[in-house]
Amino acid sequence: EAAWRKRCMHACDHSQQYLAKSSLAMMHRFLHAASNAATSTTTPAMNRGVRHPFSHLANNNSIAAAGLSASRNLSTNALNNNDSPTTTNSTSTIRHQRPIYIAATRQHVGKTSVSLALVSHFTKRFGNANVGYMKAVGQQSLRVWDEPSLPQTAKEGEGEQGEEQQREEGKFVTIDKDVKLIRDHFRLSHLQYADMSPILIPRGYTKSYLDGHIDHQGQLADIRRAYLNIVQSTSNNAITDEYSSSSESENTARGPTSITICEGTGHAGVGAVVGAGNARVAAELGADVVLVANGGLGKAFDELELNRSLFLQYGVNIAGVIINKVQPDKFDQTRTYLTKAIQQMWTGPNGEPAPPILGVVPDRPYLGCPALADVESAFGSVLLSGSDHRYRHYDVGSNVQGRSIGMSMVTTDLAAFLRTMQRQSESGRTMFICHATRDDVILGFLGEYRRRVRRGIPFQSALVICTGGDDGWDDPSNAIELSSEVCDMIMDLGPAGPPVLVASSYSPAEAAKQIRTMTPKFNASDERRVSRATEHYEPYIDFDLLLERTSSVTKVVGATA
Repeated sequence: EAAWRKRCMHACDHSQQYLAKSSLAMMHRFLHAASNAATSTTTPAMNRGVRHPFSHLANNNSIAAAGLSASRNLSTNALNNNDSPTTTNSTSTIRHQRPIYIAATRQHVGKTSVSLALVSHFTKRFGNANVGYMKAVGQQSLRVWDEPSLPQTAKEGEGEQGEEQQREEGKFVTIDKDVKLIRDHFRLSHLQYADMSPILIPRGYTKSYLDGHIDHQGQLADIRRAYLNIVQSTSNNAITDEYSSSSESENTARGPTSITICEGTGHAGVGAVVGAGNARVAAELGADVVLVANGGLGKAFDELELNRSLFLQYGVNIAGVIINKVQPDKFDQTRTYLTKAIQQMWTGPNGEPAPPILGVVPDRPYLGCPALADVESAFGSVLLSGSDHRYRHYDVGSNVQGRSIGMSMVTTDLAAFLRTMQRQSESGRTMFICHATRDDVILGFLGEYRRRVRRGIPFQSALVICTGGDDGWDDPSNAIELSSEVCDMIMDLGPAGPPVLVASSYSPAEAAKQIRTMTPKFNASDERRVSRATEHYEPYIDFDLLLERTSSVTKVVGATA
């Protein structure tokens, strides 16, 4: 490795130095993947034999061979084209950053919220172009246009030719919805959608896999290839971060030039039936895992222990734990006793330290409040009016003196309903639910909206109209349609009007239960919720400790001119 460093650093011409440094970075990555022979100070996880993603590629894989060959040729050419200067030996330390895999003890625990916080912090710390993100195995998908970055030859060529090449390479791809959220919100335009979401598991995928129509090794190869592409995209743009605030010296460890966040799906075993469970994927990527669990003590630790055991079975290092949605009045208690439980139960037999708690995040009810877009998705419907307010949030669980103020089923007569609406303050925001047969309530709702508009008073309530009977939606033939006349009156109010949507085949009671029990999801267009989540989570996570736990330090003895 020292010889490689010497050859690469002898390049004097500016452009050749750039190539040499690039080849050095590539050399470090592939040598670290192929072997652990370099003299290094590593975390206990590396000493326990955690697999690196490219360890199985070291001997005969064409990608690794091509990478080493390219590094060798670039640095040799750079050396041959320059005079040999006088050299002295020097020692520096370089940090090798491993990917960080965000896993959870079960569904709806907060993986995406934690991922948002990590990507937000690291883009501010290292720069957008130096941060990668992927969701190796996704489930809920959408279709997007993937327009790849122009290759270097196209960028340096004629403008029209480059544009034509870009148009030819662009294509529609199907990706996990969280990938679009992260890429668009943080402007990670250096990454390709296809690389960020290599595997999707739609309906019927499991049967196809078990029937032998999907190649297991090919599936894992797609994940590794996507990760390689992300590493290359971030490494090409990266700059070095200094961990130490002291001046640079022989013992100063230069920080990671790039970092990749990998978000998992559900608990540790999700995806195992198709050979792509979270533990297996984390092992393939050589990633360190951050386990996310909901607040509590006994139940929280039990779930952490169960998921940790599967990751350890695959030789994956647990970098730390983040406890989410903790009741504010139990914040200190949760941190204290979960720390004790982890230290007592997870300390190694030879005294290896237990993984630390990297963060304890208090609950913030707003993040669990559904937006109208979530309600649309829940009922497979669209707003008849008020679509401009699609990302308005409603605290459907709030109540005053036992009476719900965030959501209300209308069972009274029109006069009582109007009195309720008129008592609302200017900031009042209630989601009302009524049946399609209550034309009086619907017209009263529209009338109150018009009255407030005329007087310049804000109107923020919404109306969900149900067409199902008391027996539920099992027999759609019993559904009562909203009259066309009333429907036209609603639609005439347009996108800026009051939010009104139809819950077909749901009774009011069923609709209320559906809304109250639903788990709102992040949406790429809901900028307010995404920003609130990152602002809430970041202060409670120890990012320096996370980097320390997910990187290893290598001493490099080289030569300088």
